Amino acid sequence: MHRLISTTAYEPDPQAGAWTEQYRVISFPEEWRTEFMDLYRRRWRRREQPVGLPIRKLNDLLRATAPGLVATGRGAGNSAESPWFYASEEMPAELIAPLLVSWVMTLPPTTDSDAERAADHQAALDRALALIDRHTPQWRYESLDLTAAEPSPGGTAQPDRRLYHLLPEWIGARLAVRPLHLNGVYLSFRLVTRGQGVELVSWPPRTYTRGKSTWYYSGLVTITVQSVPFAARFRVHVSYGIRRWATGSPVRLPEGRGATVLLDAPLPWSGAGGSRRRLTANSLAFDRGLGMLSWSRHSLVDLLPELDVLRAYPKPTELITEPVDWIEGRDGVAAGILHSTAMGRHGVGTGLMPLERSLLDQWFEESLHPVLRRVPDLERAHRKAKPALLPTSATKDLEKQEVRSRRRVQARRDAVRSALGGEPLLIDVLWQTEETRDELIAMLREWLGLPTGSGGVEGDYEWQDGDLHVVLRARPLGALGAPLLVVRKSGRSRAQALAEAVRERAALTAAQLGPRTSPVGLAIVETLGPDRFSLQDSDPKSALRHGCAAARRVSQFIVVPEDSDVAVALRARSALADGMRQLGAVVPPDQRLDEALADDLQYLALWQVRRKSNGPTRQAGQRLVALRIRPHDPVHPVRGWDDARKKWVPYAQLLLTLATDGTMADATATCTRSGRFASTTEERRDEVERQIRSLLYQVRDRPTLLLANSGNLREAWPGLNNGQLRRDMVTFHGEPPARLALFGRDLRMVLLRDANSRGETPQWYAPAETDEETPGFSAGLWAAQGAGPDDRVFMSTVGKPPAAGTVRNDLRKLVPHKDWPHGPAATAWNPQALELTVLGCLSELALAAAGRAGIAPDRPAVVAAAAHQLRFHDEYHPLSRPLPLHLAKLAEEYFLPLAAAPAPAAEQDFQ
Repeated sequence: MHRLISTTAYEPDPQAGAWTEQYRVISFPEEWRTEFMDLYRRRWRRREQPVGLPIRKLNDLLRATAPGLVATGRGAGNSAESPWFYASEEMPAELIAPLLVSWVMTLPPTTDSDAERAADHQAALDRALALIDRHTPQWRYESLDLTAAEPSPGGTAQPDRRLYHLLPEWIGARLAVRPLHLNGVYLSFRLVTRGQGVELVSWPPRTYTRGKSTWYYSGLVTITVQSVPFAARFRVHVSYGIRRWATGSPVRLPEGRGATVLLDAPLPWSGAGGSRRRLTANSLAFDRGLGMLSWSRHSLVDLLPELDVLRAYPKPTELITEPVDWIEGRDGVAAGILHSTAMGRHGVGTGLMPLERSLLDQWFEESLHPVLRRVPDLERAHRKAKPALLPTSATKDLEKQEVRSRRRVQARRDAVRSALGGEPLLIDVLWQTEETRDELIAMLREWLGLPTGSGGVEGDYEWQDGDLHVVLRARPLGALGAPLLVVRKSGRSRAQALAEAVRERAALTAAQLGPRTSPVGLAIVETLGPDRFSLQDSDPKSALRHGCAAARRVSQFIVVPEDSDVAVALRARSALADGMRQLGAVVPPDQRLDEALADDLQYLALWQVRRKSNGPTRQAGQRLVALRIRPHDPVHPVRGWDDARKKWVPYAQLLLTLATDGTMADATATCTRSGRFASTTEERRDEVERQIRSLLYQVRDRPTLLLANSGNLREAWPGLNNGQLRRDMVTFHGEPPARLALFGRDLRMVLLRDANSRGETPQWYAPAETDEETPGFSAGLWAAQGAGPDDRVFMSTVGKPPAAGTVRNDLRKLVPHKDWPHGPAATAWNPQALELTVLGCLSELALAAAGRAGIAPDRPAVVAAAAHQLRFHDEYHPLSRPLPLHLAKLAEEYFLPLAAAPAPAAEQDFQ
């Protein structure tokens, strides 16, 4: 068991002194902004007007082609006060002017059938182009402290807003000139600017060959600036991984899906020397209007030929059909398509193992010394890493094996009885292959210890074993599993056409399953793999889920054997476990804490579900999911809050409500207290905060541990932003911070953060303790070494699950070891660390403020340990988040809102 873990997180070194960089800075002239906005708005004649210029494409163009540019600022297209870009040297106007001209030419409408309007557009374009020569932006010098930060009222260091994009660019540029040496090979990296931070991609890509196939891949380093609750210094988080390139001939793009392309191009100026430092991101997708693949309007690759007439740049069709040629480069220009799982199999696995990650981290640390230092290693904060789980260690003792098996079966049966309140367990199997059907039935018998020989006619099975009553009905899925036929009609959006197809298939599904009043049942549905549904929106799973819900069945899917590389028995076990989870037959095991929190402690988890218009049903919507677990309740220990009915309902009923509500018009909108639908961000925020207050009132009757994911919830509850956090207090919009105890005497709150797409938590590894060992993994709860008793921020880690296999911790993939030449093929495991912030507990100060003398205060580490141990369960591999939040998030699978049917023609005429 490892004593320490290292995180890939860095902070300004206070011993290094001031870290000041001087830049040449330029702002976007107000004269330009006014005229360019007038030009751009002409594209939007019949739509809501844009609030700012589409300056992202211009910024990409400048970063790719302007020598000396360090970084572009945020908000320059909306305000002349914001710095536009930062440069290490003044760039001549004769280089900048062609870039501006190329960009301005993209602003007005491309065509207009009205000759008078077209002439007016041309006149506006001429005025805008003339401005580029008349109003040259003025350079100024600006010194910026790259450690600049201000403490929030709660003590959290808030970095200068400019550092979020400027500091990663500075670090990336420094690393780009310092190649990484691995196994005798030097890897050079290029910068790719992201919406948050930067990426470093090793370039040119490396190759991995096995048999007659060759795949391309690169190393990936991602750098972001982050704040950490209550930390006195901000952090720089670094993550390491693999970037895979698509090389199929042609590259397979599923219908409706696009792809990202990284372009390597020289500076388009004669005499421009120096090595290349950047790759530029472009996107391509199928344009229905043109009937062909095209570059998106944010892509640079269609602008560069205007600046560089000597070279050929890739066209979308060329890139798709000849990807390898473009990766290897043509006349100094190269481009690579980023691989995605939708494109099929790739011979290189994802992820890096601990040794290789530690080597990259050492390179990063050496490159940034002395301006940044590694955040000190973390030590264990709690003695027990896991709760009281059933034993899983290998044993040859047959009697011991039998005892363990009986205990596990009994635990499952108890969970099923509690979840169903003593009602029969009703299961429908809708199958396409006899192999899957038979495995599911056999696995159910093993799962619950049911006797054999209970089959009836036509696939009906029934078991009565003690107080457990199980009824299973197996029927062919038939035409219900066929692709959806989405028919577009005049006056209907794609979302409405899809909704019609979903409703039709759902009705057929509900009819085949038959009506059911109570209890809720489980349907396990065997479907074809997603690759079988090549037409956009043709996958019927959403319709099947809606149909099952209408028939009062929760639903779990399993793909046919030929569409999966995993054995049917393993997938049948997983499907059954997930199906039982959806029935609510899952409770956390007993915890092992150094100190008891409360015998009747309940857990409350909040999760904000968001569906976008490009989601599975093409309909946007939001919903707050609240889940409550009372582990020792004998009936329905897992419940969800039904806000319409103002009551806690069994978890399975919550899932059905989410699905059936989504079929109704306006069910996707958040309704305010007055009955109106919230149409603005502010109204939705106010409604979510109202619901949270109401929920806290509903659970104040007993000790409660509230769990929330800040990345998920802070948009709707801004008080969860790091800058607004205060110990033992909560903040709602427009109000001063309030003591958490006001919402419940025994209320505790743990705020979780995961890496999400913004790198908010760092990667980690357990460092080797001797020269003979290699870095590895270690499960546990961790805190800063020497942290005080009121330290509130912890790190929760888990080890490798069995599915990760036996990949060596010292495996090297970027530059394989000669003894393991096929290392790139391995899928490496990077277990994600969770940041746990004990925002509120019964601390000494909180108890004193509440006037509760004589009560032993909580240790924050024990509260954090309670949240950490909820990541472990007998039936699941270590979870990516605590069980209550895990269940709350999975509820979003049932939130599948459908667009309302179009109004009848007569009604439309009346409107």
